[in-house]
Amino acid sequence: MEEEMWHCKYRKLSRAQQSFSTKIVLRKTFGLLFSYLLCAYVESCSGVKVVDNGYRDIVIAIKPSIPYNDTITEKIQEMMKEASSFLHRATKNRLYFSDVKILLPSTWPVNSSSVNKSTTQSYEKANVIIAEPHPWHGDTPYTLQYGGCGEKGRYIHLTPNFILNDRLVAVYGEKGQTFVHEWAHLQWGVFNEYDDQVPFYRSDKGSIEATRCSKEVKGTVKDCSDSSCSECNINKRTGLPDGGCTFYPEKNQTVPSSIMYHPGLENADVFCTDKIHNTEAPNRQNAMCNLRSTWDVIVRSEDFRNISSPHAGSVIPTFTLLQAKDRVLCLVLDVSGSMTSENRTLRLRQASEIFLLQVVETGSQVGIVTFSSNAEIKTQLKKIDDTHMRKELVQLLPMSANGGTNICAGVQSGFEVLRGDDGATSGDEIVLLTDGEDKKISDCFTEVEHSGAKIHTIALGPTAAKELEQLSVKTEGLRFAATDKVDTNGLIDAFTGLVSGNGDISQQSIQLESSGRSVDGGSWFNGTVAIDKTVGNNTHFVFTWEDRIPDVFVRDPIGKIYSNSDFDIDETVHTVRLEINGTAQSGTWTYSIMNPGNTQKVTITVTSQAADEKVPPVTVNAKITRKDSTGPMIIYVEVSQGFLPVLFAKVTIIAELPNGQTGEHELLDNGSGADNIKNDGVYSKYFLNTTEHGRYNFKVRVEGKEGSAKMANGTNGNAMYIPGYIINGIIHTNPPRPPVSDEDSVAQIGDFSRVKSGGALSIPPGTPVVNFAPCRVTDLQATILNDEIELQWTAPGADLDQGTASYYEMRMSDKLLQLRDSFSGAELVNLTNLKPQPFGSKETFTIVAENAGLRNRIMLYFALRAYDEKNLSSEMSNVASISVFVPLPEKLEGRNKSKSIWIAVVVAVIVCLIVGISNHVVRKKCKSKTLPEAKAVYRQVAPI
Repeated sequence: MEEEMWHCKYRKLSRAQQSFSTKIVLRKTFGLLFSYLLCAYVESCSGVKVVDNGYRDIVIAIKPSIPYNDTITEKIQEMMKEASSFLHRATKNRLYFSDVKILLPSTWPVNSSSVNKSTTQSYEKANVIIAEPHPWHGDTPYTLQYGGCGEKGRYIHLTPNFILNDRLVAVYGEKGQTFVHEWAHLQWGVFNEYDDQVPFYRSDKGSIEATRCSKEVKGTVKDCSDSSCSECNINKRTGLPDGGCTFYPEKNQTVPSSIMYHPGLENADVFCTDKIHNTEAPNRQNAMCNLRSTWDVIVRSEDFRNISSPHAGSVIPTFTLLQAKDRVLCLVLDVSGSMTSENRTLRLRQASEIFLLQVVETGSQVGIVTFSSNAEIKTQLKKIDDTHMRKELVQLLPMSANGGTNICAGVQSGFEVLRGDDGATSGDEIVLLTDGEDKKISDCFTEVEHSGAKIHTIALGPTAAKELEQLSVKTEGLRFAATDKVDTNGLIDAFTGLVSGNGDISQQSIQLESSGRSVDGGSWFNGTVAIDKTVGNNTHFVFTWEDRIPDVFVRDPIGKIYSNSDFDIDETVHTVRLEINGTAQSGTWTYSIMNPGNTQKVTITVTSQAADEKVPPVTVNAKITRKDSTGPMIIYVEVSQGFLPVLFAKVTIIAELPNGQTGEHELLDNGSGADNIKNDGVYSKYFLNTTEHGRYNFKVRVEGKEGSAKMANGTNGNAMYIPGYIINGIIHTNPPRPPVSDEDSVAQIGDFSRVKSGGALSIPPGTPVVNFAPCRVTDLQATILNDEIELQWTAPGADLDQGTASYYEMRMSDKLLQLRDSFSGAELVNLTNLKPQPFGSKETFTIVAENAGLRNRIMLYFALRAYDEKNLSSEMSNVASISVFVPLPEKLEGRNKSKSIWIAVVVAVIVCLIVGISNHVVRKKCKSKTLPEAKAVYRQVAPI
């Protein structure tokens, strides 16, 4: 059953089942080891866990920019107590919230006796964030979801006003119940059962229904857009209520569902089960989860697989108040003999210098330790409060190397340095870089696990200790790798990626450019970097070289040229540095580097910070994930400005393979393949090139162009804003959702560029190569055009979202669940003449009605599968439907709008179904039906 839960299932025709089973066994053999190594960078592998039916280590973090409030923690606790009791009932006594940690900003005044110091918790990795309102969602709670059905979300976003303002209960429901709605998005990967974009639909029986689950939720449809409520007008073209119409549910319901529709209704304390699930509703749950009920998805989750019996004890959570502190970290740097090869010591000095001068935040405390066979403390903690202190730390960086490799000695000396501020290591960080092997690295694993510190690891070169990443896994630290290929600039990228996770983006360094290449003597290395209006403070251009100082020129957007005389040149460290005074001019900057000597490698790195602390800059966040140990890896890159997604950017992942080769892959935000939601600012791609064992390093490059890149409202799993209720037969409306932003729904950003490390992962020796089926088609659409039905979808690949599928199998039915439950038993649509196009192409196919024409009130459903050259089949696509609606005469529609305008006309008709089942065979069936049941006569035609 685990295979059936995958976003892209691995199905075959019967003749291929035997080889498929063999592959599954091989994949599961290596799954545990692979999962452990991958967890170093997969966020869902750490954090919340279920212990004795209770969720532990839930982190609710308050953003540093939120003003101090002495009651907000009490309100959070009230909400979570209510949510725990509600969750226990909703999961049939299986789960509750056991342990909740509330992370307070470092600037808030607190009672030290009741607040502990944070350890590995941070705002950036919190399960729930308390932050300013979303520019378009306002105070509406929502969950950022990257993945598909059954995949965990990124975080829940609540606002201080939602927590503190009890009057919002009227529009969202009780806070604890609303939290459980969002928790289901976050933890179990289910989706909303309502849809603001498609609030109504026509059922297979011809009735107009509100999009909801279950269909037994009672209410009425009225137009209350004016001061009073009136009957709804029916749109002549669609046959559905016009835009001003709203479904108002009765406050007191007799059916106990559903939490993912609206948890604020009376008796709405269960998730929709298969018995009551509304498969017809055009909501995201049906689209993303292939018509499965929310409860079916939930009970198949890992959380439920780990539960043996119901919980009968207390469901009151325990709360721990934590407070973040200013950053305290120690650089622990390898200076063993192997660091003398490939200019590693020099490159370490260059990269760590950029970290100290440009990246680590002001107010941080930094120490330095070097190690080879033994460790040496180069400096105890020093507080960075000005440029002078940064430069003083740079002078303590190593420039020579010799001896063996004793990683534990370095880590233990790093802990000694970290204790210098408060006698403990909790909440502190170590940046550990090594290129060597160490068979005794596991000797300090226990000490590391109990330290409460994060260890970020950087593996340099191909022989760095294979167990190194376990230090990151055990402490929830970041993980990087860098090869000796300077043109990828991997080592500098690793250090520029080591920004604080405290949520104060205005103080963080943002990398705008990172590139390198080998330049012949007398040749030029030219390029551009876009500095947008959201950044510009503390902007640095840094160039490095190997042998001879190059001639460097930088030109700003208004024509000013900087040359070598304007740079700080360090011939010892081989760096050329330009710091732009004030706020850098926005626009396109150009750089030109001329190599006057022999062929040498040259790199450029550009960093900057937010131009205005009140205006969030465009940021990039990468995540590598997989749903389970047997599936493909997925790379997600979120591009946003604050909480707003950035659309239409060019996002490229550069993968550096263990053999030293690099490959570039463009990530898409088109709602196909690995990408689950179109135009949500999350760009996605399956990564299948894992044939080599060893470390894989990833780098993300994002470019936005004026006139194309835009900000827009995201489509996240948000709670319903309740328009009102019916109480004792009277509609009680709530105020309209308040406008939050006066900006246009889509705003221009202009040119921008970002480069960021995507982290690293390891593939162990012996991991088998897997052939994957085409990915699921998720955007199949059916549209009636006169007497034709046009079907459109985005082409899948042969292997998930890569390559070209071999052929399609499309089927149709007037029974929705027949497609899901018995796909092969539905009527076959002949697509023989349709040759699949490469992944991402738009496919179009037309079915034409003959003789009888399209009939009023007929429902037809379509779905398809894609196959590769080995007959591996994708999961069935989403189901596209048509409601064949013929507008009634104007005089009939205007007779009495208070009554139904639909007339049931029973007419016996003879309909002949002509469906091609192969290239040359045509099957005819004739049935006598009433008009609402009648089908039109269709024939297959060549695709458009």
